Amino acid sequence: MMDQTAQKPRFTPFLFLAILPSLLLGTYTMAFSEVPRTLWMMNLGFGLMGIALQLVFFRFRPVFKKVNPYPIMLISILLLLLTFWDDGYQDVHRWVSIGSFKVNIGLIVSPLILIQIHKMENKIMALLVSLLTVIIFLFQPDASLVTAFSAAAVMLLIRKNSSNITKGLILIAAIGASVYAWYNLDSLPAVSYVEDILSLAWKISGFYGICSVLSLVLLPLPFFVLASKENRTMAYSLGLYFSLILLATLFGNFPVIVMGYGISPIIGYFMGLIWLGEVTDSFDLTDDKPSFTGT
Repeated sequence: MMDQTAQKPRFTPFLFLAILPSLLLGTYTMAFSEVPRTLWMMNLGFGLMGIALQLVFFRFRPVFKKVNPYPIMLISILLLLLTFWDDGYQDVHRWVSIGSFKVNIGLIVSPLILIQIHKMENKIMALLVSLLTVIIFLFQPDASLVTAFSAAAVMLLIRKNSSNITKGLILIAAIGASVYAWYNLDSLPAVSYVEDILSLAWKISGFYGICSVLSLVLLPLPFFVLASKENRTMAYSLGLYFSLILLATLFGNFPVIVMGYGISPIIGYFMGLIWLGEVTDSFDLTDDKPSFTGT
């Protein structure tokens, strides 16, 4: 008897390996640069806790598949609007204060909103949610999130809409929002261990700096190389989002996710990894060619 469904090697439990280099190199860089211990320990602690929770989610799946996207979307938008509750910092509204901590809500919920847009069957609602989210980022203002979120949302919305006119309008709106955001770039100063963490890494040594850059390149890779055929658009969308978030740091004072101090981008990154782990049950090294074994 011939079995045509050969077992494929499983890779999803090891998705967390993509985050470890940046997390560890960033922790050492902050410690070496005499950044207060509570800060780099918080980054390391949240990163390791995220890895542990991710392994739990892989065991007790699914998380996103069974959840209605609309309540999650509503909560995410309300959290983004909370950033305007106070006067902000130099008229910039990116954070919600929780005790003595400031949480960058946009970096947490952006991957979550993108996942829900992908799940929505109502094309008009998906378009409206995308537009509302971009408008909020424009008013915060946050050029990196406007660009990264807009580009990622365009991939999803174009796939949902068949009309070339609609596709063109979506693309024009995304480009226009990004241009406006960068034209009105905020003037917040860079914090050495947040936005300038790579500069601190290069000060340790050239080799260490190169390793740090390569560790950041690893972050979006799982979304490009482990995407299943059925969810390739969504995975590529998240990969594009994280890639642009990282590239934006070259042109403005924006947080270097995972490596620099900040628990918000770590949480947001794990949101994406958990979703990817749900939809990528296995990785076929044989390009889906049938394999036959005798019994």
